[in-house]
Amino acid sequence: MSTNKQSNNRMLTAFQSCRDGLVRSIMKMSVKQQDVDDILQETFIRALRSDNKQEISSPKGYLFVVSRNLVLKKLMQQSKEIHTELDEALLEDDVENTVEKELYQKLKFERFSKVLGALPEKHRRAILLRKLYCLSHKEIAKKMDLSVSSVEKYIAAGLKQCKQSLCAQGYEVNEHKLPIHLNQSSEERTR
Repeated sequence: MSTNKQSNNRMLTAFQSCRDGLVRSIMKMSVKQQDVDDILQETFIRALRSDNKQEISSPKGYLFVVSRNLVLKKLMQQSKEIHTELDEALLEDDVENTVEKELYQKLKFERFSKVLGALPEKHRRAILLRKLYCLSHKEIAKKMDLSVSSVEKYIAAGLKQCKQSLCAQGYEVNEHKLPIHLNQSSEERTR
């Protein structure tokens, strides 16, 4: 008998003697029943190829290692498929929601612009310098030739009027979600 046939017989014997154990081991790893036979077949083929290249000292142990690796590979593929499906589904929802959100934000901004335009000049200018140009209260005070406390009062009063007007028109306004600008001090953020 040639060495190849002996090797094949040795691997077949090992496979047959531990087949039930392999099935139990595979089933413990949450594999569907219909996939067990495919994994067993692939395990045997890979073990046989490896044994033909270089004799495996412990065929049964090797069969268990190969079957475990194949199960892990299959589970990883299933996980990737699930994540891909979820990502695609979420992207579809995001596209629909994004269009609605953009339209809502555009309408809200248009209303805000109208409300802002109706404010007294000093209120409007202080808010624009703060929100549009990201200037600090101190910088605005210097630019408008006012005290810092006056600037704070103009901004607070103007934003309050804007908020009340937008709320009256049915828009949701959350003052805690106002943008924080990079040049804002931590003291200004906590106000």
